[in-house]
Amino acid sequence: MSAEFDRLVAEIFDQPAVIQRLLDGQAAAVREIASVLARRESAAVVLVARGSSDNAAVYGRYLFEVCNRRLTSLAAPSGLTLYGRGPRLGSTTVIGISQSGRGEDVVAYLSEARRQGAPTVAIVNDTASPLAKVADHVLACDAGPELSIPATKTVTAQMTLLAMLSSALDQPAMDELQGLPAAVLSALERRNAAAQLARALGSGGVGAVIGRGFAFPPALEIALKLKETSYTHAEPFSAADFLHGPIALVEAGYSALLIDVGGRSSQSAFEVAHAIAARGGTPALLRAGQLLPAEGGAFASLAVEAPIAEPFAPIPALVLGQLLAIEVAVMLGLDPARPRYLHKVTSTR
Repeated sequence: MSAEFDRLVAEIFDQPAVIQRLLDGQAAAVREIASVLARRESAAVVLVARGSSDNAAVYGRYLFEVCNRRLTSLAAPSGLTLYGRGPRLGSTTVIGISQSGRGEDVVAYLSEARRQGAPTVAIVNDTASPLAKVADHVLACDAGPELSIPATKTVTAQMTLLAMLSSALDQPAMDELQGLPAAVLSALERRNAAAQLARALGSGGVGAVIGRGFAFPPALEIALKLKETSYTHAEPFSAADFLHGPIALVEAGYSALLIDVGGRSSQSAFEVAHAIAARGGTPALLRAGQLLPAEGGAFASLAVEAPIAEPFAPIPALVLGQLLAIEVAVMLGLDPARPRYLHKVTSTR
């Protein structure tokens, strides 16, 4: 494999240290922003992002709506940049999420929100970037340089900061997140198991990546990583949406990856796995967190048991998905660090 592949693996394995750095170094900044949100009593939280950062934003939406009961929206930045008709944002809090901080439409959206008087937050790895400069508050991902084209440690850093912010809104100590670095380290120890699951899925790849509730955001990002690194179709679905139509895709040779992060997500993962198997497809489970025994059948699986509550288990689950993605690529004879047509920074307007 290439030097770029070695670098990608090193960045994946850097994640426990990155998360620990955030828990140790960004807690005060997170509490300050949480206090701003509490004082403003904003009507809604608006998250604006692109690419992998947009998948992190979906995770933030679940956190803020389920854990904090705050109405949360994912922005459509094209409404502003293409049509000049963005929404009224003065009564909201707007959070821009970006690795590079250079996406022009995300920067424009946050700048417009600030112009309208909304408190603005940038979650960004480059604190000297344009996005950081237009925000009232900056949360640094502190992931160090991420040179590989597939984003890995910056995404889990973004998710960790969103989890910290959600936790600080209700209990500033953020004690329930202290086990995250160990959980991610345990996930990284499952690389050989990830290679075994890649072989079990076979050269046909993964047709769908499916999750419900807190399992849906990592499903989105794992599907993207499979697309980027091995050109696998890997269409992401909410489990509820999959049962409402796309299940018609299932036939012999159709493989699907079911994401289970414990809690309420588990029952949905089991239900869809059985539905796929009953129609001749091949389901596999990717599981992280406080896990129940798999119900009614032995499916191929990649799992890490960790004392992490369901809202935070998507982070180690995503790390398992990153490992699976690179092992699928290697199995197919591809270099996951050198995806065709892609560049590290993609700017859209």
